[in-house]
Amino acid sequence: MRELSFDKTRTAIIASELFQRNAGNKMVQERNTMENAKRVMDAARANGIPVIHVTIGFREGYPEVSDRNKLFSMIKANGSLKAGSDNVEFHELVRPAPGEVVVSRPRVNPFFGSELESVLRAHDVETIFIMGMSTIFSVEAAVRYAADLDYQVFLVEDCCAASRQEEHDWAVENVISRMAEVTTSQEFADSL
Repeated sequence: MRELSFDKTRTAIIASELFQRNAGNKMVQERNTMENAKRVMDAARANGIPVIHVTIGFREGYPEVSDRNKLFSMIKANGSLKAGSDNVEFHELVRPAPGEVVVSRPRVNPFFGSELESVLRAHDVETIFIMGMSTIFSVEAAVRYAADLDYQVFLVEDCCAASRQEEHDWAVENVISRMAEVTTSQEFADSL
């Protein structure tokens, strides 16, 4: 195992959409995604590294959703991802601990229209470890944006999943690995 180089006093974990509803995803089950994410969170918490949870949830009537937005107008039409619904409940293994920040995002990119960047700045963060669902949406968008903001970015690959393994692999190999260091939950824990 390689040792990762980062300043843990200026590091944060971003855990995106680790919802109970995603636990039934075949890829999540085969890769033990939730268990791996718990390993990262436990190690971070034991070392004083902030864990920031990203959720999504729309108000009644979906006033945040434009009909011009293809993806989110489908969500609106399906009536899914309402704030406070079972669809956006965190998985029992990776629920926020007392005092941890939960950031709600109104779009694919967790930084867009949320207080995520302000929270990272308030903690004087330079390095972020990103994990969650879905590799090809929220996770990839977070990696791209964080890289543009000049953070040192790590993707905790075994804590991510997509609808299909092929989608995940393509995103990691062809996009994410060009902007972030790709690591595992065990490498992260061993580096602390």
